[in-house]
Amino acid sequence: MKSMQEERIPLQVGSELRIKNNGEISVSNPEVELAEQIRAADAILSYRFNRETGEHILRLLEPVADRKHVAVHRRDD
Repeated sequence: MKSMQEERIPLQVGSELRIKNNGEISVSNPEVELAEQIRAADAILSYRFNRETGEHILRLLEPVADRKHVAVHRRDD
């Protein structure tokens, strides 16, 4: 099996992520300039494409939510 290269994708709320069948990625981060993407990102995804199986694999690396401030979340927090 070929090794799959992992790519980090910074996303901001309102971003649009498009992944074509061949694994080509397109991201629109409307409020973020290229040089500032990682620091201004609301979330970072890990992405890799397995060409042999045709699978797109996404993993959340850094989430938006700051859960440290609340011990228990309630509805409508």
